[in-house]
Amino acid sequence: MGRRYVTAMAKTVGAGLLGLTLAACQTTSTTQTATPPVQNNLPAAEISDPGTLQFKINPSGVGAYYGWQMQITKAARNKGFKPFTTEQLSAGQTKEYTLWPDSYTVMVYRLGDLKYNGQIEIHPGETTVVYADYGLLSDNIDISRHIDPFRAHPELDTTAWRVPISTTYEPETLFAERGFRAEYTGPQNNGERVGGGTVDITRNGLPFAEILNAEITDEKITGDITYADGRDVDGDYQNADRQLTPGSTTKWPDGTVFTGTYTLFDPRDGELKMADGTVWQGPVRERKPFGQGRLTRWEGDWMDLPDGSAFPGQTGEFVCGGETVAVGECYYYGGKKLSGPEELAALMARDRQIAAKAATQEAAKQPPRQPTATQSGCQQASGTFRDTTGNSTLTLNTPGQGRGNFVSYTFGGAEKYRFEIDFSYSTTADSIAVTYDGAGTYSNAATGQILQQTSIPSGTVSCRFNDGLLVFDGVEYRK
Repeated sequence: MGRRYVTAMAKTVGAGLLGLTLAACQTTSTTQTATPPVQNNLPAAEISDPGTLQFKINPSGVGAYYGWQMQITKAARNKGFKPFTTEQLSAGQTKEYTLWPDSYTVMVYRLGDLKYNGQIEIHPGETTVVYADYGLLSDNIDISRHIDPFRAHPELDTTAWRVPISTTYEPETLFAERGFRAEYTGPQNNGERVGGGTVDITRNGLPFAEILNAEITDEKITGDITYADGRDVDGDYQNADRQLTPGSTTKWPDGTVFTGTYTLFDPRDGELKMADGTVWQGPVRERKPFGQGRLTRWEGDWMDLPDGSAFPGQTGEFVCGGETVAVGECYYYGGKKLSGPEELAALMARDRQIAAKAATQEAAKQPPRQPTATQSGCQQASGTFRDTTGNSTLTLNTPGQGRGNFVSYTFGGAEKYRFEIDFSYSTTADSIAVTYDGAGTYSNAATGQILQQTSIPSGTVSCRFNDGLLVFDGVEYRK
């Protein structure tokens, strides 16, 4: 003996399950109508409520009553709808789907034969029923805006399945770039977001932020936002510009504060106040100084940095000033302020000696490398080479791969300047892959005063070697 299922729509908030209530039948109308009957003790439907589409196979007691399927291929306007096809249903079985209000393309089949193809409107808070009837002469599909009590058969109705909105709809992707992804989950009504939904934002697959009661327009996203790392932001996300509102202030739990412009949610350029009171004005990456800008200590003294990423271990000569320091040059080594250029030059000379000694010790541990019959071209190059001007020297310590050094002299008026950088390398017959050891150093060739440190990107360049002539990245060097 089957159980009788009569549906009573319960108001659903967000994307929750739409339940079916086991109760005695409350409705009496048996005809299709554009106006649904009033259901007792239920609140009035709101525009943000979902509706229900019920597929019911009515037993007639005549013939083989099985093999019915319903397919919904698309929603007319809503985003995120997932097309589906029911399994084959038999007499007395019912399948019920929760859907956001819209017009849906519905097809009904029996044993693979198309019995119905049309548009069905789903309305907020209402149940629309697709009745499938088997007849001796023809099959019949009826669409009703309410449940027909005269089609209920307590002794034959057997099974009802309920499918929640989380199964019929997937989140709508609002944006996905630079590792960020924002997805909206919430009410829709004929292609319009209605009520307050939820926006979940991830970064590289990990939770980044959640926006409750989200209101989304072409210009911006607003709502009650919570960030996973505990930051607090006073601005909204601008859809058009793909960034937080310029001038927004972000505060992190560790005391770091940034005000300026953003790339998505990341600080880009502005004022970064660090936890110890130090203020950076300029480009920012990963909550750290980057590029050219000014660093101001809490006591008011400032320093201009050509590359803020060197902070707090900056080394070299810089322009400084402030309340207690006259504007002029200042000298740092590893972030520590020095007495003058002589102290900086001495420390840099010491570092070069240490590096050279370490390289010599490492080379001594390795057996001498000799060119083999299989090596050719640049794989055979080693020794010291000088360019055609005599101002640049390139040293490769062993054939094939090893450690190298580059020194170049330039002139500015009466002044002579020296640039030097160490590197490791590996070669093929016609290329050399170079990995530079930190930053290269510009200095005054006469005094040894360090003027600037510059990073050079590593990479692979063209190379040719024959009879003592080494062509390195298009420049000729003689051994």
